[in-house]
Amino acid sequence: MLQGSSPWHLPCYLEGMQLTYRVRMTGIAAAATLALVLATAFGILDPLSLALTAGGALTVTWATFSTTGLRATGRHLTEALTPESALEDIGALIPRFRRFARVQRSDGAPALERAVADDCDPFLRRAIALAVDTQDREELEDTLMAEARRHVADGEAARHVLSTLGKLCPAFGLMGTLVGLVLLLRGLTDSDVASMGSALGLAVQTTLYGVILSNVIVVPLATKLQTHLAQRALVLQMIVEGTVLLHRDEHPLRIERALRAYMSSDAEPTDAPLQLIPHAA
Repeated sequence: MLQGSSPWHLPCYLEGMQLTYRVRMTGIAAAATLALVLATAFGILDPLSLALTAGGALTVTWATFSTTGLRATGRHLTEALTPESALEDIGALIPRFRRFARVQRSDGAPALERAVADDCDPFLRRAIALAVDTQDREELEDTLMAEARRHVADGEAARHVLSTLGKLCPAFGLMGTLVGLVLLLRGLTDSDVASMGSALGLAVQTTLYGVILSNVIVVPLATKLQTHLAQRALVLQMIVEGTVLLHRDEHPLRIERALRAYMSSDAEPTDAPLQLIPHAA
């Protein structure tokens, strides 16, 4: 866990997190390579079936969503696959805000800005900067809630991309099955046994690829992303409340008690859009 009360631990923490991420991605690549080798060894790797199923689903997804949305999906998915991401570490926020409150009380706003300058969370840096520059508490809260909702909506859009891709893979697998059946019927008419075998293989393998791509790859990634987004929404809510309390110059222990109430909330994946609750005065 990131030790917010000791900022010099942050570079080591991030370096270790990136190393773990690289190890995980290397493991994923190795598993994909192994699956490819096994498919080739057992003779179930058909480039045409794979191109029809995966290529068709990816092409429709690319045509449906904007390039910005697809890039955002990749960014959010990378964060979701990063183990113990500092951007969703609820426990690390409490000591960080406690330290910020002590710095503000002892050394003032300029020292607070310097203390948060190297923080790994860009939303937290933005929130503290607004708290220093804004005098009205309601204006600060409204601005932070608007930005937090924008972040949540961006994540929901990324999840929608994966959800759509997960539905398209079985659809194109079924489409390939229909194409294979059409070719099979033509082979029956022409009495071409060789074409009948390839057509039957296309019909079966496209369905197999569609099911595997959807249920083994895309759906688990979408679930992982949803869990990350739910956790991130909770972190955003904590940052908003902690910043508002910091703006009111509350005692560090008061801020800690308020944020520790979130520790009992476990974010679970859900199909409903994520929402942020306004801070209660």
